[in-house]
Amino acid sequence: MGRFDSLPGIDDSNTRRRNVVVGGIYVLAGCVGVGAISGDGENSEESDADPESNTGSATPDGGSGEAENDEGTQGETEEDTGTATFEIVSVDHPDEVATGETHTYEIKIENTGDAAGKFEKTIEARTAGADGWRNVDVVTLEAIEPGETVTWGSGETVFLIPGPHQYRIGDTQWEYDVTVTEPSPQSFSGSGESVEQGIEIEGGLVVIDASHDGESNFQVSLVDESEVGKNFINVRGRFDGSQAGLVDTGGYILELNADGNWDVTVRQPRSGQGEELPVKLTGSGPDVSSPVRFTGTGVATGEHSGDDNFQVQIYPMSGSFGEVVFNEIGEFGGETTYSFDGVGWVDVNANGNWSVEMRDG
Repeated sequence: MGRFDSLPGIDDSNTRRRNVVVGGIYVLAGCVGVGAISGDGENSEESDADPESNTGSATPDGGSGEAENDEGTQGETEEDTGTATFEIVSVDHPDEVATGETHTYEIKIENTGDAAGKFEKTIEARTAGADGWRNVDVVTLEAIEPGETVTWGSGETVFLIPGPHQYRIGDTQWEYDVTVTEPSPQSFSGSGESVEQGIEIEGGLVVIDASHDGESNFQVSLVDESEVGKNFINVRGRFDGSQAGLVDTGGYILELNADGNWDVTVRQPRSGQGEELPVKLTGSGPDVSSPVRFTGTGVATGEHSGDDNFQVQIYPMSGSFGEVVFNEIGEFGGETTYSFDGVGWVDVNANGNWSVEMRDG
């Protein structure tokens, strides 16, 4: 657990809320009120006024309703409420969490002033290295007494995007290393038409690596329980390459149509890191790149020597859509723009030699 300048204090937790981090955007969901926490655990709404102050007033006949000072004159009321000042004592949090894993964190705040007061500050977050911070929560604690230390507890927080994530409240900052676990590849070999069962997809990017030595159709598809299929490969004759797509979570069968020997591996790539731009990719025939870290709008230059489709797309690790970069037929040489932010995999469908260069716009 990470800590910052830990000091002893009262460990009272407030009402919880749930934070969900989606696609790098921080969403506050299921929010409930955060009550004040006093030293005995009770909500406190005491006035800042000094209980010892004298507020007497004169009566119309100058009677006993007046308050007098030592010199026999009427007393004047003066209130000195003091000042509440606050210090973040510590933040207790896990240093490392996995994507999809629920976690919480606690912030301890001490009133170092000489009067009770209200603490209210915004918690901000960002992916490490990003320019802007996003508001993700607000810590509100009523009437913290002088010298009192109060613990504010977060709700359940979930990260869906791997990589470093930074949080801060005031001048206090902490960081999470959000890791990802890649499902084990599933490999199959055979000859001719075949159906392979028990393919479990956790949802998101799927890559099919395949080879075929036949002369007729070679088709590879994932089919779900409703018999709706997603076709990855549909060629005639020999094949040796890879193709990518985005698939919903669930159980599937692998359906193959072939007239020769074949080998197929189903992969679900996962990574929070990628090669930095600019990158140059080259190959011959269908292929899927290793992960690349994109930064928004960019420029792509492509070349293709084949006589059939030349299609280039960037696929995220999770989601429903990729970013189409090129969609051409036959020989091609040209340049275009694209828009993609985060780690992505470049999927190339081609029947000749090709190259793709990508750089920031």
